[in-house]
Amino acid sequence: MMIDYLRGRIRLPVPLPCTVHDGHFMSVDALGGVQTVTAKRKRVVGSFEAVMMLRAPSTGEIEFEGNPAKFLQGHNLYGTDDPVALLWAALCRIEATPGALPCKLSDIGLVSADGLSLYTELSRVDCTAMFLLDTPGDVDSFLRAAQVAGRLRDRGRSGLGKAYAGGGVVFGDASGKSFTHRQIIWYSKGRELQKNSLPEPFMGRDDAMGWVKRTLRCEVRLGRNYLKKAGLRVLSDWSAEKTASEWRSMVDRMDWNEADVQPANLDGLSPTLRGVHAMWLTGADLSQVYPRATFYRHRSAILKALSVDISIPCPKEPTAHVVPIKRRIELKLAGRPPWADEIDAELRKAGAFVFDQVA
Repeated sequence: MMIDYLRGRIRLPVPLPCTVHDGHFMSVDALGGVQTVTAKRKRVVGSFEAVMMLRAPSTGEIEFEGNPAKFLQGHNLYGTDDPVALLWAALCRIEATPGALPCKLSDIGLVSADGLSLYTELSRVDCTAMFLLDTPGDVDSFLRAAQVAGRLRDRGRSGLGKAYAGGGVVFGDASGKSFTHRQIIWYSKGRELQKNSLPEPFMGRDDAMGWVKRTLRCEVRLGRNYLKKAGLRVLSDWSAEKTASEWRSMVDRMDWNEADVQPANLDGLSPTLRGVHAMWLTGADLSQVYPRATFYRHRSAILKALSVDISIPCPKEPTAHVVPIKRRIELKLAGRPPWADEIDAELRKAGAFVFDQVA
């Protein structure tokens, strides 16, 4: 378990001597008059070219966005699940980067992680864990099945699985970075490496690369609206335990059509529900057939009797004459890999910051 991405704003107890930016965007009307001026975020480069984005549009606040785990240690395969310690370590690294800030953290009243947590308001938090499967093929098989058989409970149409970049599946709000509530994304970490490579200490080890290719990543992304509703917008409300509980609560909201969609025994269903189930087998979208209350009443009854969720589209029968083979893929949390200590030692020698205790 780890924190993967953070976005937010620090309300400074002591003002900065000047604003922080990387130039400005200007909106100009047809006559050449300036309508708006927006400060650009500054790119601060950390370990192995990883980046955090920083901006202070006024002297009383600092906005930040990025993956602090990557920024500090050069990768996000594993890391800390404590967002307070993580953000403080990232800010200390930013402070030590020439030209990133106009003064020391202590000059603007930030002297400890606990103090920072009281002044920081979050608008996005990604809680992440990885599962270790038997083969890379098992990862691909799970993702294909998840898009057909998975659904995020109580999210309506947005709870259905949608294709995500690199062969992954996203459930929940709008895909990408524009969401404001919650979403859960499953994808192959091995396939992600085709676009984003790891630091050299990983690439030169067959055991590390073999481990990565067998990992299934599960990211729970929490947006501004959810954080506000859950009372988690202030960094001081977070801890390692809260990271784990938020991730688990989201994963527990996933429903899967694990049972046979055409069970031989329908004795547990009334004649009305048998008709509903039969219509669902044809591929009909029952949410468009029945009134909302009726649809969810039928869904609840059929789910309880057959473990079949009629809000998830019925799997289509194969057009070719083949014998389908079904097998169960067991998901086991990957945890800390056995070679991590050796990799961490090499990363430290290269100048990366690595937490002593990681999840």
